[in-house]
Parts: sequence; C-alpha cells; structure tokens
Amino acid sequence: MVTPGQKQGQVIMPGGTGYIGTQIIEGEKQLTPIKKYIAGGSIHFVGREKELSLIHENFQQYNYVSIAGMGGVGKTELATQYMKRYEQEYAGIIPFNARETLLAEEVLSFFSLQLLRLGLNIPQKHRQERPLNLKQQIAWCWSLYKDSGSPILIVFDDVTNLANLQEAIPTENHYRVLITTRVQNLDPNLIQEIPLDVLSPKKEGNKALELLERLLGETDKRINEHPKDAEEICQCLGYLPLGIELVGTYLKKDRELFLSTMLERLQEQKLNEEALQDQQTLNTIQLGVKAALNLTWSRLNPLTQQLGMFLSLFAPGQISWNLVVRATKGKDKAVTNDQEGQQTEESPLNWSEKQLNEARKQLYERNLLQILEETQGYYKIHALVRWFLEEQLAQEREMCPILVRSFATTMIAIAQEIPSSPTSREIEVFKPAIVHLEDLGRRLTAPIRKKQEPIPASSLGDEVIWVFRGINRFYSGQGLYKLAEPWCQECLEICRSLFSGDPASVAGSLNNLALVYASQGRYSEAEPLFTEALEMTRGMFKGNHPDVALSLNNLGLLYYSQGRYSEAEPLFTEALEMYRGMFKGNHPDVALSLNNL
Repeated sequence: MVTPGQKQGQVIMPGGTGYIGTQIIEGEKQLTPIKKYIAGGSIHFVGREKELSLIHENFQQYNYVSIAGMGGVGKTELATQYMKRYEQEYAGIIPFNARETLLAEEVLSFFSLQLLRLGLNIPQKHRQERPLNLKQQIAWCWSLYKDSGSPILIVFDDVTNLANLQEAIPTENHYRVLITTRVQNLDPNLIQEIPLDVLSPKKEGNKALELLERLLGETDKRINEHPKDAEEICQCLGYLPLGIELVGTYLKKDRELFLSTMLERLQEQKLNEEALQDQQTLNTIQLGVKAALNLTWSRLNPLTQQLGMFLSLFAPGQISWNLVVRATKGKDKAVTNDQEGQQTEESPLNWSEKQLNEARKQLYERNLLQILEETQGYYKIHALVRWFLEEQLAQEREMCPILVRSFATTMIAIAQEIPSSPTSREIEVFKPAIVHLEDLGRRLTAPIRKKQEPIPASSLGDEVIWVFRGINRFYSGQGLYKLAEPWCQECLEICRSLFSGDPASVAGSLNNLALVYASQGRYSEAEPLFTEALEMTRGMFKGNHPDVALSLNNLGLLYYSQGRYSEAEPLFTEALEMYRGMFKGNHPDVALSLNNL
C-alpha cells in the first residue's frame, strides 16, 4: 500500500518510449509525471529544423498541434525528434499509437496499469450511482495529472480520423497534444496544423541526398563517385524520406550494388522492388512504401478508390481538374466494334459532379492528391503514390479497361481538336493536355519496344495514332520541330508495329516525319520517307486519290526546296491532273496545285 507522499518506481510507457512516476497526495489521489525518457528516433535524421521550431512555437499559443502529411513523409520521426529535443520543457511525455487501435481503449489501458500498481481502479459510476461513460472515465483519468507548472505533452501517433481522437484527448490547459495524421484539416477550429512535405530540393535543399549519404556511411564512396545516379534515385523516389531510408538501408547491406543498377531496378519494378519492402529493425518492422500507403488506401470508399486509380492514368506533376471532369462526364465517346462487327458508341465514365468532388476531397484530405500551389485548379500526385495507384488499377479486372478506355478516349478527342496551325490562344487551351498526351504516348510505345502486349488503350484501334499526331501538331504548329520529331518517330514505329495491315496509317506517319525533317532543312532524311509514302499510297489507291496527290505534292515541294526543279515539275503536274480529275470547277486543292506548279 502506498502512503501519502511515497513515490512509486518507474513505469514503462506505451511503446517503450517513456517513464512516468506516480505519487499520492494527502486528501486526493493524483498521478504525477516525475520523470521521462525518450528512446528511439533515427540517428540519420536530417532537415526539418523549421518544422521542429514551428511545433514548439505553436505550443506557446495552442494546446493542440498536428503534423499532417502522406504516408512515409516522416511524421512519426518528426514527433519523436521533437520529444527528444524539447523533453526538458515538459513535466511528462506520454505517447500513444493510434494506428490499429481505438485511442480511448489505449488511454484506459495505460491508466489502468498505473492505478493497478497503487491498488486502485478507474471508477465505473458517479457517487450518485450513475454509470460513467467512456469519455467521462477518460476525463477522470486525465484529471489525475494536476498542473505542476510545466505542461505535460501527450502524443497521439497516426490518428486516422477525428472520431478516434475526440473521446481520448485531454481538455485541461496544462496539456499539450501533438498529433500525427495522414488526414489534412483534422479539426481546423481546434488543432493548429503543420503540413509536412517530402525532402524536395526546392524546399529542403540537398537534404534528401544528405539522408542517403548518412544511411550509406562515410566510408561508402558510391555517392561521391556517381553523384548523378544518387540524385536520380532520390528523384525517382519522389524525395520521400521512407523510400530513401529503405533504399539507403538496402544499399548499405549490399556494398557491391551499383547505384545505376538500383535506379534501373526501381524504374522497372517500382513498388515491387525488394529494396522498398518491409524491413526488420531492432524493435519492430519498418513498413515498406506499399504497406504504408495501403494503410490510407484501405480506409477510402470504393468511388474514391476508383477516382484514385483513374488519376494514375494522368501524368503526376500537373493535372488540370477541368480535364479530369471532362474525362469523367461522358462528353467524349469511343467507337468500338460489337460481336457482330457493327460499330457502336461507348460512353466513358459518367460520375456526377457531387460524387467527383466528394472523392477528390477525400483523396486530398488523405494526402494522396495534392494541390499545385502555383496554379489554381491544378493538382499533382506523388511519384510513389502514382506507382501504388497504378498497381491498384492493374488488379481491378472489371474497372481497369473501363477507366483506361475513358481516359484514352478523352485524350484522343482532345488531340483531334488540336489544329495544324494553332493560334496563341489555342496553344494555351491545349497546353494542359500535352503533358498527359506525352505520358500516354510513352506508355503506348514502351511495351512495343519490349515486345510485350500494348496497354488496353490500343484496343481503340488506329485512333490511338492521334495521340502522336496531336502532339506533333501542337509543337510543329509553333515551329518547335525538335520537340515534334521524337513523337513523329514514335508514331511511325507504333504504326509499323500495331497497324502494319493499315498502310494508310503508315503512309500518313511517313509523311508527317518527313515534313518535320524537311522543315529543319534535313532533306536527305526526308526524301526516302516521302518516296516510301508515295509508293505506298500508289499501291493502295488506283486512279485519282487525294492521298496520292498529297504525297506527290510533298515530294515535289522537297525537290523544289533544293532547287531540283526538273524533278519537282512532273510531280506537281501529276498532282494537278489528279486533283482536276477529282474536283470539277473551283476547288482549293486544285488552286494549291496550280500554285505549286
């Protein structure tokens, strides 16, 4: 039995990160935190000086502060480092883990253990014999710690929702509560939020690279010898601290592994790369990136998950919300063939505006979707989040083709709207879509290079060629031929690989690439392409045909540009005769051929 004024021995705190003593004061029973000890925390902690100071500054004005950010950004580590750095400022520190448990039960369990050592129990009833509810029992527990001059710090780690916090949080003024959460704006009227971002060079300088260097150790020379590979690894990981820690630890264990090899493996395997999986630590298991993101994903409703998977089809850096709305509103339709070979129009997704906004809000609140600060109406997705969302999409057998088709249909429709000679206003209108057209183009051609099956979007048939044609029009129309050239080359490659049975598509791609070469004065490269296109169209169409006439004019103009007039003249003459045979009376194509000749 404890007598008034007698101190109990040390009691280990939840998670083994603190000690609290207990004391009974004459006339009332009271627990008093008399000692604390913070264990753990990474020895490789870098950066975050601004955030550490900001937490403490906020605690001078507010009782509740939250660290909010996506999974793996380092919220728990920052909270641990804060406890270690400022432990002398507090009379006691009590951390709780809210990830897999109800906080109210965690708090009651903790206090039950403390009171048990004194032979006491948490009261279940009022003196008037009315039962105490859960919140009242917890309030009674917190009341046992009286104001001792210095505040008491309570840390709730990984709070998933406000309801889990409401019944467990202390309300007395001598408490300071630090919360880590993946949810933005948990309670903006009560909790002062500190957003935590990745270790991007823009905000944190070289801290991501410094973290990787510390993890590898001073004796490891790989970063000094191959700094570009090290920087590209950090960039590939989106500067996410968890990703860098996992990869750095993996590299530390395999000193023979080249950084370039690690980079290739990350780009190829993405979240399935061994270095990004769960890793055993001294006290616990450090979650891999996929497992960390899945904690957030599992709490989303089905429609929000579908929107997340749909957004993985966009390029991650700059997503116009107007573009997302168009792709989900059923404005654009894909033409497909039914079982009897008849063409039918298939509408893509048609989510209501309310459904779309609610899903967007939930993704944003959970830090799976971020606002692009520089531009209103634009969002971005972290690179590793996109990898995760892509993997979820691939696992959805029913929804995957629907989402892919809806996205591709919209992108193709936009590409077809781009004029050959866009005005400055039209350039600004189509500019937000170009990055997504380029990303789609890369995903269309990547499997072909690896001799794999193309992505489902190619089931739209030769319409996918418009992805490349649209990009070419956008750049060539501005005279940016160097930017247009690789996309014309990709278009020709995809036509030869996927649509070899459609020579019209191949001939069109030959002409487009030849025009880009010719526009740069690279006539020797353009000539064989124009010649091949002409031969191909002559083989397809007997007699007069506009595609043959166009090829004649293109090759004739190439010869004319080089002063080879005797070779250009018969081509222009044949094109003119062909147009006159097709069009009676006045016609612009006839006029153009007359002008050329």
